[in-house]
Amino acid sequence: MWNNLDADVYGFVKPDRISQYLSVATALDFNRVKLQASALGTFIHDRIKGQEAPKDKHIFTPAIFVNGYPLRNKDLSIRAFYKQSFRMPTFNDLYYADMGNSKLSPERVTQYNLGLLYDHQSSSFISSARVSADVYYNRVKDKIVAYPKGQQFRWTMLNLGLVDIRGIDLTGLLTINPYKDLYLTVRGQYTFQRAIDITNPSDNYYRDQIPYIPRHSGAAVINAQWKGWGLNYSWIYVGERYNQQENIRYNYTQPWYTSDVSLSKDFKLGRVSLRGLIEINNLLSQDYDVILNYPMPKRNYRFTLTVEI
Repeated sequence: MWNNLDADVYGFVKPDRISQYLSVATALDFNRVKLQASALGTFIHDRIKGQEAPKDKHIFTPAIFVNGYPLRNKDLSIRAFYKQSFRMPTFNDLYYADMGNSKLSPERVTQYNLGLLYDHQSSSFISSARVSADVYYNRVKDKIVAYPKGQQFRWTMLNLGLVDIRGIDLTGLLTINPYKDLYLTVRGQYTFQRAIDITNPSDNYYRDQIPYIPRHSGAAVINAQWKGWGLNYSWIYVGERYNQQENIRYNYTQPWYTSDVSLSKDFKLGRVSLRGLIEINNLLSQDYDVILNYPMPKRNYRFTLTVEI
């Protein structure tokens, strides 16, 4: 893969990058147990016009996945994985306008995950039921983040030396068929995530939650489908966060939630398939900021027509 970046800016460095990837993967299936393993070699060579180029990067990242099925019908599965990953900063991360940081280091992550999944499908009143629970631990070295900081709140790219992330993901889905052609679906999701900076014990923000990562977040969706009609309601919640590295009252950002409603209809004109969609987003017209000083729209509407020929 070859990438480059150019800009009509005096003295721009005009970087280019040659990336090479070598991967190997295998899978074993013992009916009740499935194993997967992979390894990826990443080789990065950057060049900068008229300047000394960064050192080449040679990274090896393995991964192992295990799935077990304790029941004969395989509705219940136990899963686990270990994975290492590597993220090279993009040219936008490094050089774009005032937000780029040419000193960024690549991000390296070690991930552990253990989870349960129950997934049942049938043609009866309960046509689908799905529940999952995962606990995970990530250790991130040189985590790449972007957020507004400073007096003028300019977007800034930087590395967080070492981040400890522990969390729980819970999801659920239930679809019922109470009447012919009528399907009602309820989906829910909840995430608890403790993502703390453990770079340097002498820092004021040592073991504080990193910027803009909520400890609690979730979503709920209710959907009805009947003869090509679709009615959908979704609710999204993001808990309290901090907009800077120090978890102090001055940097506190309030939680927010939104409600969205949509109505759709699928129909045909000859061989042409069409879908009409009407959306009302932020139904309750809430005031909220995902990022401090960047307010989101209040109640807004969208009309969409999709045509497939």
